[in-house]
Amino acid sequence: MKKKVVLFAMACFLVGNLFGCGSTNTNTVSSSAEPTTAAETAKVSETESVGMASPGGKDEIMMGTATTGGFTYLWGAACAEILNKYVDGVNVTAQITTGGSENMVRIVNNEMPMGIAGSNVVAQFYDGDADEGITENKNLRTLWVSKATTFSVIVPRNSSYQTLEDLKGKKVSIGNQGGSAAESIYACLEVFGMADNYFDLQYLTMNESKDAMVTGTIDGFITNTSDPHTAMTELFMTGNFRFLDMPQDKVDLITSSIPYMKPSVRAAGTYEKQDKDVIGWGSPYALVVREDFPEETAYQIAKALDEHYDEWIGIASNVEGSTLDAVITNAYAPLHPGVERYAKEKGLIK
Repeated sequence: MKKKVVLFAMACFLVGNLFGCGSTNTNTVSSSAEPTTAAETAKVSETESVGMASPGGKDEIMMGTATTGGFTYLWGAACAEILNKYVDGVNVTAQITTGGSENMVRIVNNEMPMGIAGSNVVAQFYDGDADEGITENKNLRTLWVSKATTFSVIVPRNSSYQTLEDLKGKKVSIGNQGGSAAESIYACLEVFGMADNYFDLQYLTMNESKDAMVTGTIDGFITNTSDPHTAMTELFMTGNFRFLDMPQDKVDLITSSIPYMKPSVRAAGTYEKQDKDVIGWGSPYALVVREDFPEETAYQIAKALDEHYDEWIGIASNVEGSTLDAVITNAYAPLHPGVERYAKEKGLIK
């Protein structure tokens, strides 16, 4: 499945280029390259191209996110809002994509300056994955990270399902192909020996999964996302769904088998009628660039996200936990030099 996801992301990337969605320059450019026609102005405002200057003289930066409604898109859109307000000379657009795999493909191919991906996908591209035909990309750098996700399984409240094994042969959604969540969930299922044909896997977005659960067209919904998530909030507001308990031996097996996974807890009360903690595992998402991303821009991005953290949370509550401390502690790829310089000034690293 992992190869299919990467190939799917690459296909989306190639289709995007065929229709003019890509560009060969990831860096910001001189603001003298202003559009001369209304059509050109509209094209710039959509920020489908990377590195173009806007009519207002700001450098356009595309940030790859994921499908709308999911954690990645909401986190990224809120991030872009903060950056556009507090970082002079840039206009950052949260670009809808299929998710982390597509974002990483486009970043390493110098077709997108920044993008968000789960730590699992960042690790795959940073270290390389021979089985998937991915060479190592040691020039990837971290700008910021989110708080850790929590792997969990949602089932109908009145169903007989009590364990992951009870869903064998059932229709279970694990997220859309190309998304970091689907990749990380599938990796966990591989550790359990439950990949491929164990379930009737469905590749639906978070919103599609929510709707399919409500209509009863799927039996379960596996998530690996940070909280609170809009789709999950809406699902649990119906009062008709619950989380499965994850036994400690599964937590121990995953955290010992997958280096970027750590124990994670979803606190009781996070969602309607969730009356106890949900024990699981997870990892953060990361905002990633190449090493040649402008150092001063990276510095200003780190400064803006740190200094305006409370305002950022006010835009999207799932930002909570996305602190400078978390960046330093949880980044998989090395910090970008601009971020490192800011962290040194704050006294958090030597």
